Amino acid sequence: MKIHRFKCSSELNQEIMNFSEIHKFDIDETLQEHFALWLEENKDLITRESEFLKRHEYDDPIETKIFKSIKYYYIKKFTREPEKKKEKKKAEKIDPAIMQLIKTDLEQQFQTNPNFKPSETYEKFKRNDDPFIKKSYKNQYYQMKNKIYNINEK
Repeated sequence: MKIHRFKCSSELNQEIMNFSEIHKFDIDETLQEHFALWLEENKDLITRESEFLKRHEYDDPIETKIFKSIKYYYIKKFTREPEKKKEKKKAEKIDPAIMQLIKTDLEQQFQTNPNFKPSETYEKFKRNDDPFIKKSYKNQYYQMKNKIYNINEK
């Protein structure tokens, strides 16, 4: 089976991570020089990995693949600032009386025409321009629609 992507052995991966940690702030020319030396120091390990990949029909030179992963994955991982997590919005609760009106309106719409579009019926139902009520209306529509069609399929 041909390999298109691969993960290095744990031993080689550890050496790559060590190299990346040491040279994470090097400029490109210095990084390439140190990488050439590192290749010589780890020649046996790289040869074993390369033979494994050749047996599995991976044709690209492993040295190029290792250098790219060092430069674009490991070093970036060390230098990039972690992304800030977005705060979740608190779920807005709709007034139960309005929710009951929505449900009643949708039930009537389903009885009249089961293939209606909620966007059209909402325009007739609309109490104000609150986007949350519109979202709740459409949400209830899809819940009811799924409930109706699931019951009919059984």
